[in-house]
Amino acid sequence: MERRVLKATKLFRKMIAFGCKPNLISCGTLINGLCLAGNTSLAVKVFEEMINGNAAFGHMCKPNIVVYDEAKELFLEMKSRNINPNVVVYSSLIHGLCCVGNWNEAKGLFIEMLDQGLQPNVVTFNVIIDELCKKGRIDKANVVLEMMVQRSVNPSTITYNLLLDGFCLVGRIDDAKKLFVSMTSKGCKPNDYSYNILIKGYCKNGSIDEAMSLYKELVPKAIRPTIVTYNTLLAGLLHVNKNGYHSEALEIFYNLENCKFKVNIEIVSCLVDGLCKAKRIETAWELFEKLPHYHLVPNVVTYSIMINGLCKVGQLEKASDILLDMDKSGVFPDVVTFNTLMHGFLKNNDMPKVVELLHEMAQRNVMPDASTFCIVVELLSKDEKYLENLNLLPSFAVKDPTRELHDECK
Repeated sequence: MERRVLKATKLFRKMIAFGCKPNLISCGTLINGLCLAGNTSLAVKVFEEMINGNAAFGHMCKPNIVVYDEAKELFLEMKSRNINPNVVVYSSLIHGLCCVGNWNEAKGLFIEMLDQGLQPNVVTFNVIIDELCKKGRIDKANVVLEMMVQRSVNPSTITYNLLLDGFCLVGRIDDAKKLFVSMTSKGCKPNDYSYNILIKGYCKNGSIDEAMSLYKELVPKAIRPTIVTYNTLLAGLLHVNKNGYHSEALEIFYNLENCKFKVNIEIVSCLVDGLCKAKRIETAWELFEKLPHYHLVPNVVTYSIMINGLCKVGQLEKASDILLDMDKSGVFPDVVTFNTLMHGFLKNNDMPKVVELLHEMAQRNVMPDASTFCIVVELLSKDEKYLENLNLLPSFAVKDPTRELHDECK
C-alpha cells in the first residue's frame, strides 16, 4: 500500500512538472491515499498547497467540502498520533471551514488554538476577521483586531482592508474613513485596494464628491489607479443622474484610454447608458460609433441600450436601423431589444410597426416575457382592429406567463 501511494505521489508531481494541473479529484485521492498510508506530513503539505493557491495547482483546484472532510480526518489522525498541528495547519483548516460555510466549527478550532497556547499569526486573524466582516459582524471583527494587538501580532494592510470592506458592507462609511485615515499612524500605508474599497463605499452611498476626492489623492501619493478604480468611479458617476457627473465620467473614460488600460465593452455600455439617461444622446451616439476605434464589438446589451436611448427621444427610424446593423454584425436581438423598440413605436402610436416587430420576434423564436404581454395588452386597448382580428397577431408557445404577467402589469 505504502509503495503504491509513493508511486502515485511521484506521478502526481510529474503531472505538475509537465504542466498538467491536477483537479480536485486527483488532489483528494492523493490526500486520502497518503492518510491511509500514514504519511500525514505529506498529506498536510499537499492540502496546504491547495489552500494557498500554489501556482502549480491553479485556481480550479481550490478544496471543496469533500476535500475539507478528508482534511478534518487527517487533522484528527495527527492528534491521535500525538503530532501537534502547527499554526499553518490550524489556519488552513479554519480558512477551509469558512470557505464551505462551516463557521461554528471554524470558530471552535480558533478557540481550541488559543486554549492550547498556540499563537495565531496574522493569517489566522485575517481569516477570522474576513469571515466576521462577510457576515456583517463588524463589531466582533474589531474585537478580534484588538486581540491581535494585545497578542503582539501586527495587523497588516490586508487586515485593515478587510475591516474597511466590512464597514462599507454595513453602510458605516464614516467609520471606514476613520480607519482608513488611521492606517498610516499604525504602520500600514493604504494601497490601491484600500482606496478602491473606500471609493466603492462612497459611490454605493451616493457620496460621489468624496469618492472623486479620494481618486484625486492617488497620483500625488504615487498610487496608480487600477481598472477596478475606474470601473467603480464610472458606475458611481453614471448612477447619479446629474449632467456634471456625466462630464466627469467621460473625462475618466478618456483618461482610462490615455493610461493604456484596455477598455472593455461593459465599461463603454455603462457609459452609453448613463449618457442616454442624461439625455445626452448625441454624445452617446458618438461614443457608440467609435467602438471600432477601441477594437470593441457591441453586444446585445450595448445595442439595446442605444436603441432605448434613441426611442426615448423619438428617433425611432435610427433605432430601427440599429436592429438591421445587429443582423449584419451577427448579434441576435433578444426580448429586451424587441420590447424596447415596440414600446417606442407604441408611444408613437405606430401600431403596424409594433405588430411587424411581434411577427419578427416569432420568426426568430424569441420568446416573449411579461413586458411583451403588457405591450400587447396596450396595443389591443389602443387599436380595436387588432382586438377584433386577433389572427393579425403572431402566436407564441409560452409555458405559463400568467404569474409573471400579473407581477409586471399590476
